Amino acid sequence: MEKLEKKEKSKFIAVLSGDIIRSTELSHEMYEDLLYTLHNQLTFICSRHPNNKFEITRGDSFQVLLQDPENAATYVLLIRTSLKARNKIYDCRISFAIGNDVSIRHTVSRSTGDAFTLSGRTLDNMTSDTLKVTTLHQPFNECFNLLTKYVDNHISGMTERQCAITYIEIKNNKSLTQKEIAKQLGANRVSINRSIKTANINLITEYTQLFSKKVEEFFL
Repeated sequence: MEKLEKKEKSKFIAVLSGDIIRSTELSHEMYEDLLYTLHNQLTFICSRHPNNKFEITRGDSFQVLLQDPENAATYVLLIRTSLKARNKIYDCRISFAIGNDVSIRHTVSRSTGDAFTLSGRTLDNMTSDTLKVTTLHQPFNECFNLLTKYVDNHISGMTERQCAITYIEIKNNKSLTQKEIAKQLGANRVSINRSIKTANINLITEYTQLFSKKVEEFFL
């Protein structure tokens, strides 16, 4: 697979730009609970790489700079499933992009480059979709546009329990047994098995694995 040529003295990064859906319709208590959940998840994501950063702005918007772009899809799904597992009406739109590290400044909002431009512009133009990925490499886009649209629709239709299981599976890279997942959620193994099969959760984890593999092939 031919890689996209790297610009001199730069490397590829990912940028996630997102905003909370229908934030003004939430009660104050629910809004604070959602922000608390989101902040915890963004903190976890940034703990995975020493140079990952995030900012929450205007109360309902956020942006994340990722120095490990191969994990971008994993992080995006961790954010969405963590929110929807907390409460079925919690959700957010996320546009994530991969591009060159052109100018990384002290704060995420002041940084510039392809990934920042693509991510922000795509988020501004999103209407019905709540998840999109863009790059300057058209073959990569063609590979993931439809797959991401499917995953977006699939996550949107999941129950709180299914999202909670998906979150655990993704976060732990499918290393836990169904019995261990059931213990974490205070459920029985049979119900966990049923939810995994009903929601086709294995397809979600396969998407994150494929994304990571293709990012490494195209960009790293």
